[in-house]
Amino acid sequence: MRRLILLIAVALAVPAQAAELETIVVHGSRLGTSTQQPTILTESEIEARRAYHAGDILRALPGLAVSQAGNRGGLTQARVRGAEANHVLVMLDGIEMNNVALGGEYNFGHLDLTGVNRVELTNGPQSAIWGSDALAGLVYIDTTPGENAVTVDAAAGSMGTRDASVTASRSDSAGHAAFTASHFATDGNNLARTGDEEDGYRATTLHANLSRNLGPWTLAAVLRGVDAEVEYDPTPFPAYIPADGDNITESDRRYAKFEASHSGAGSWEPRLTITGARAGDENIEATSRTGTVGRKTAIAFSNNFAMGDAHRLNATAELERQHFRQRGLATPFGDPNQRQATRTASVASEYQFRVRHALASVSARYDANDEFDNSTAYHAGIAWALGPGRLFANVGTGTKNPTFTERFGYSPDTFLGNPELKPERSVEYEVGYATRRLSFTYFDNRLTDEIDGFVYDPMRRGFTADNREQKSHRRGAEIGYADSFGRFRVSAHYTYVDSSEADRAEIRRPRHQGRVDLAGSITPSIQFNIGAAAVGEQYDNDFSAFPAIRRTLDSYVLAHGGLDVRLSARTRVYLQVENAFDTDYEDVFGYRTPGRRAVAGCTLRL
Repeated sequence: MRRLILLIAVALAVPAQAAELETIVVHGSRLGTSTQQPTILTESEIEARRAYHAGDILRALPGLAVSQAGNRGGLTQARVRGAEANHVLVMLDGIEMNNVALGGEYNFGHLDLTGVNRVELTNGPQSAIWGSDALAGLVYIDTTPGENAVTVDAAAGSMGTRDASVTASRSDSAGHAAFTASHFATDGNNLARTGDEEDGYRATTLHANLSRNLGPWTLAAVLRGVDAEVEYDPTPFPAYIPADGDNITESDRRYAKFEASHSGAGSWEPRLTITGARAGDENIEATSRTGTVGRKTAIAFSNNFAMGDAHRLNATAELERQHFRQRGLATPFGDPNQRQATRTASVASEYQFRVRHALASVSARYDANDEFDNSTAYHAGIAWALGPGRLFANVGTGTKNPTFTERFGYSPDTFLGNPELKPERSVEYEVGYATRRLSFTYFDNRLTDEIDGFVYDPMRRGFTADNREQKSHRRGAEIGYADSFGRFRVSAHYTYVDSSEADRAEIRRPRHQGRVDLAGSITPSIQFNIGAAAVGEQYDNDFSAFPAIRRTLDSYVLAHGGLDVRLSARTRVYLQVENAFDTDYEDVFGYRTPGRRAVAGCTLRL
């Protein structure tokens, strides 16, 4: 904290005639600007990369570690700055996508980036704006179209991969409309260490993003549906790692948003937003069928006030409901069938003060939970123009509510519920400096009241959940670089994270990771991309013994490359190769990941 106060003092000492502060438009703030330094992937960068898996794109984001359990469709987690996977909030066009039936985290294995024109990562606590699930950061996915186009894409490649999509978009002063339909299928790879049985994946995604301006009113709607089927292997006793089998998970995802905003009231801009998310999974095994359904609905009334040129204020009231349903075959070990629900009422406010060379912000949020402790989160930051860039400093707190599984267990009749569970809490500060080419950020985080969902209570002779007394400490640095040299563009980043609990490194958090990418034009009609992502050693648990044994997962490097050739004004063909050197690696102990894979395709603009 002393370093943060010192940096703010240095910033305030900069003379008033400093250069004008560049405005960065972000989704992490309801006011549209922030004192933080987000990482943004644009539509052109996403399209040029043509990644096989969303996880391949996520590795381009500093501070974010990917844990991929097998092929596309398998559980793919993202951890930000050493936090848990359910500590990062994922939003699509303003809809919270985190699955309440999956511990409140989002599975990136089902994410199709067709039609996406921007991915924005804001590291650090965002709970003061967005509440629980945003303890460590925010990933915002935007599909708002910026042009009029109709595009058809078809591709095929190794591992029996087939990928086809159609997108149609229109944007003008009256509003916009964007429609996307895509289908992806692959025979996959064998995710078990032995055997040769392949585990495939199929998914169909339909998406619509609509808005219409009616005088001072703007009406908007977003609808998205995903139907998927992923094959996976059982994890039998005693090793508890994948062994060849024919298990299947059938998944469906439904997301919706309806919004009305008004801009004709001068300095007051009200906005009413209703969102809904539903995630259903049916697990089909040789002798049983189990399933979960998680639903989240929310209604928010948000108000932006402009008080002169320098002062802006947001005030938001929100009501959220979560529902969880689980079904399965009751056994002597317990009955998994259950229905649970929670409700949270929230109020939040954000204030920004802006002058030519500086931006300062303060925000706070209060969540009133009906089933566990209420929580408060705050954030304060400053960004100051200094030389060719901006100096920034932020301090904030984050919260994460207990999940349904932590509160009730997999089998509620054999699990000892703990009504005294408290939300997990963190406090983090960051300091940094960023120019158009180079950025550096140092962060330090303390997590308290971390929930352990597998605690044995010797007095009651059963398992329960409890808040840990030990604190988790996460600190590190992020360095980024991006520049253009004629027809070429280079980008690179490196992240160092020291994440520990009780002086022991936490699992699935590589201490070192980085990436470098080079893209450009060989000729006006031929473009290329090459790059590599490096991930250092990390730990994971081996559950073949109790308590679990800590295993070391080796470091690895994943190289990629591709060509894009324009045959005419409307037609392009491309080739993309992932894991070009066929690296054998694991992100999760016992789960093999895909080897080399190549996809060739054609894009036609109508």
